Amino acid sequence: MPSARSAPVIGLAAQAGVLAALSGTVGLGAPGWVMGLAYGVVTNGLLGRGLAREGSTGPGPADWVTLTRATLVGGVAALVADSFVRPAQVTVIVALTVVALVLDGVDGHVARRTRTESALGARFDMEVDAFHLLVLSVFVARSSGWWVLAIGAARYGFVAAGWLLPWLRAPLPPRYWRKVVAATQGVVLTVAAAGVLPALLVEVALAVSLAMLVESFGRDVWWLWRHRRLDVGLVPAQDVTSARGRVRTVASGFLTVLACLLVWFALVAPNRIDDLTLIAFARIPLEGLVLVAIIVVLPARARPVVAGGVGLALGLLAVVKVIDMGFFATIDRPFNPVSDWAYFGSGVDLLADAIGSSGARAAAVAAGVLALVVLLLMPLAVVRLTRLAAHHRNGSIRVVAGLGGLWVLSAVLGGQLVPGAPIASASAAGLAYDQVREIRSGAQVKATLAEAVLGDPFRYRAGADLLTGLRGKDVVIAFVESYGRVAVQDSQVSGGVGDVLDAGTAALSAAGLASRSAFLTSSTFGGISWLAHATFHSGLWIDNQTSYDQVLASDRLTLAGAFKRAGWRTVDVVPSNGEN
Repeated sequence: MPSARSAPVIGLAAQAGVLAALSGTVGLGAPGWVMGLAYGVVTNGLLGRGLAREGSTGPGPADWVTLTRATLVGGVAALVADSFVRPAQVTVIVALTVVALVLDGVDGHVARRTRTESALGARFDMEVDAFHLLVLSVFVARSSGWWVLAIGAARYGFVAAGWLLPWLRAPLPPRYWRKVVAATQGVVLTVAAAGVLPALLVEVALAVSLAMLVESFGRDVWWLWRHRRLDVGLVPAQDVTSARGRVRTVASGFLTVLACLLVWFALVAPNRIDDLTLIAFARIPLEGLVLVAIIVVLPARARPVVAGGVGLALGLLAVVKVIDMGFFATIDRPFNPVSDWAYFGSGVDLLADAIGSSGARAAAVAAGVLALVVLLLMPLAVVRLTRLAAHHRNGSIRVVAGLGGLWVLSAVLGGQLVPGAPIASASAAGLAYDQVREIRSGAQVKATLAEAVLGDPFRYRAGADLLTGLRGKDVVIAFVESYGRVAVQDSQVSGGVGDVLDAGTAALSAAGLASRSAFLTSSTFGGISWLAHATFHSGLWIDNQTSYDQVLASDRLTLAGAFKRAGWRTVDVVPSNGEN
């Protein structure tokens, strides 16, 4: 077994061998060599110093696994440094990283099996992990934004803060969640470095990963602050205990209020922006009363499970309500969970035209992170409130009985006790029912549309039998968008518009031409007029992007196709803003 003195030498020689192998295969410039050798010297030097301080005779089996992983990380660091002056070797970087991540799960297992766990081994493993994440974050930051560096710099920022605040250097109790978070950072950064997923999805994953890291470090900092040692003679122990009690009481009350607001929003908030008023929130949610009634009679073990499930459902409803607000504002209908996912990409593109691609991507990432935060916090909020209700069981029963009576009375009077002030609410259950119904009907709509496409009565009609009344005529079909019937009927501008149309009709007649126009009910609203165009051309009701794509991929005879089959030369013109 190599001694404590020879182990760092072996590690440094292995590091030089990895750099030489990289240089001989994919190529390694001066920045890579400098970074790789500097890393090797520092890492192996610190390892030798640690072994000497412990009085160890040499590294254990798990330490050798960690040293192997550290050597591979040195190769990754060298390639990342080299990528600043030459094309990045993405495949090699990802390959070395994957092997290092696999070994990260091996060294702990080896230490436990061989019973050679040590504080030095744990520290060595942690520092190799931290540097690996730093290197990967530097590489990924060049394509995803420099904010990604926060992932790799978190560990070093925590250490630097410990220099100023000694209580941050105290040992922490073991926590499995730290390992989960660390593994998540490595996997997400590796996938981001590989570039195999869409940029938007990668940025969302990176943002979620960073949020997990912030939560993990935040929890550790909070634990350390609560258990920090006080200088003797500065603060009396009883005063410290009293102060901590007051802080906990205030914090607990604050969290309870936040939980109430979050759950109340999910239960009674409308799904239209125009309906967001104070009166809209002054309602009694039937779902909340039922939940409290169930919680107070459930066994203690079942309460967290039920509360967590209800919380997740409420989180989903809250997210859907916010999405509905956007859909009602833009296309005057709620979000369809089956067919409307394609609009999110179009929405990001539209936002990019308004605020730039970077701003649009940042907004999309922020929206995704916010949705995930709601899905994580809502179950915690429901669990907290149900725990409070179960603790005050008798009071909860009285409150449910009183509010339940008001709800029934309000429902009997049409949902309100005072005109214009609705009280009884079951909107959350109604929205959940609507979403389930939409999901169930989505597949039926697709099947029905497929049958309608196949049932095209003009599919095999000969061109000579089509559009016979228009033979010998030039035909122009024009769509004038964003105005509709209001432009020519019963409005302040309709008189002037009508005069222009009459003059145009007279001019056409004088030239021997004629025009026909009609009002059709549009299948959509707002800026997605291609759905209305598809409805007009195909004769099928197309009111979502999924149906549009389904018809577009079929051989359904359209109006333009009928003209072409009948012998017309068909031309389409799609003018944009600013064009003639």
